Amino acid sequence: MTISELAQSYDPLGEHLADPYPFYATARRREPVFYSPRLDAWVVTRFRDVDAVLRDSATFSSVNSLRPIRPLYPATLAALADGYPPAPDHITSDGPAHHRLRVPYTRHLTAPGRVKTLEPEIRARATTLLDALDTGAADLVAGYTAPLPLGTAAGLFGLAPSDVEIARAGSESLFRLGSADLSPDEEAAAARTAVAFHRMMAGYVRSRRAAPTGDLISDVVAALAPGAEPLTFGQEAEVVGTLSSTFGAAHITTTDLIGNAIRLLLDHPDQWRLLRRNPDLIPHAVEEALRCEAPVPTIFRYATRPVTLSGVDVPQGAHVLLIFASANRDEDRFPDAECFDVTRTPSRHFGFGAGVHTCAGAGPARAQARIALGLLAERLPDPRRDPDHDIPLRRSINVRGPLSLYVRR
Repeated sequence: MTISELAQSYDPLGEHLADPYPFYATARRREPVFYSPRLDAWVVTRFRDVDAVLRDSATFSSVNSLRPIRPLYPATLAALADGYPPAPDHITSDGPAHHRLRVPYTRHLTAPGRVKTLEPEIRARATTLLDALDTGAADLVAGYTAPLPLGTAAGLFGLAPSDVEIARAGSESLFRLGSADLSPDEEAAAARTAVAFHRMMAGYVRSRRAAPTGDLISDVVAALAPGAEPLTFGQEAEVVGTLSSTFGAAHITTTDLIGNAIRLLLDHPDQWRLLRRNPDLIPHAVEEALRCEAPVPTIFRYATRPVTLSGVDVPQGAHVLLIFASANRDEDRFPDAECFDVTRTPSRHFGFGAGVHTCAGAGPARAQARIALGLLAERLPDPRRDPDHDIPLRRSINVRGPLSLYVRR
């Protein structure tokens, strides 16, 4: 197989981390599907091809959705062996297994009126966080965009306040394992933190099985392990695994959604002024941020048979990397695709995926982003980036957002 210079150069955690969009634009024009030797995966960049893959779950399995970009270090594997064995969850499963694992989340998170009942609590939490921010310069990630979704997720799961920090650190470590190029020591430390989180979550699983409280953990335990007899180790591993990964998805990706939206608005002050003059545009701004800076920029799939995409033959057994961040800026789908425009009429994008794996928590995430941006627009008439601080991004192939975001009022 001949590998082009473009394919050889693709480096999502290096050269193409900070600003991958020029590379993706070139790929869409010249080589919309290419094999990356760095990732051992076929990279798909156009909207129509990404859409076709997501909507054909028989041909493109999700079993490798969160596949590591390289093998984990031996010390990492040893640390993980102290916890639960890996088990498929609703992100990394197909067919009836995926349906069984996903249903309790959709029932809990998309029940009629569910988002409306969450909004007063979200607004109160966001207001409290804004009240506590420094009146001069402040890091909006540490003080606002991260604790808001973390608190919402903890409430949905029914976590005690004393356990929230363990859940935050453990879920972030889970997301880093395999998706970031960590040193051996960093990776092993992340594994130990993740195992501590799993053990804590197991305590909640046993407690809610004995005495359900109506929270998300209770509903998931009741759906996936019905009955009153003690859980087998395999059952406990499955429930702990799916709850732990979902907790991370619930707060990390929403943190990045809100942080990305604020960063885009700071870079486009004319759009911020539009929101202040017309708050009705805030839902549009949320959708435009999801399109322009997808908090989940990529996801893997596994080809179960030989298939052709944009004239390129992808072999059976191949890993396929879908680039949501590129597809969402496809000129064939979105006019002026590189332009961030809060007046754009929202249309379908991959900010929450598509097909049977569309994010079950999209409703609460959108609500938090709308409320967070609305309150900021009321409070900050003319926010500006603090020139004394850069904006570092997560070093991850799976999630994208600012790690800090210092602003001056």
